[in-house]
Amino acid sequence: MDAALPKTHSAVHFVFVREKVRPEYPEPVPDFSNPTLTEEGILLAPVEDLVKMKLTSFLLKDKVHLMDLDSVQHITREIETSLSEELRARLHQLRRQEA
Repeated sequence: MDAALPKTHSAVHFVFVREKVRPEYPEPVPDFSNPTLTEEGILLAPVEDLVKMKLTSFLLKDKVHLMDLDSVQHITREIETSLSEELRARLHQLRRQEA
């Protein structure tokens, strides 16, 4: 965070793997997975990890991101079946709200 002009949007948010971001979250952050390397040399987190993190925090912005991912079929059946029972229930809840 900029010490001279502290603002939330200038802060860095660290998320540690295998640890819960907040005690009330149902699951810890997923462990490291192999990233995808783009043609531009950018490393991207796997969609499965992103979906798990978004379903775990489940804030409004996370729900919007999940709806976007789902609308372009990036939340595949394989990803859905890899989710825990609680996270899968959240995904189904979100899908019901969209309908």
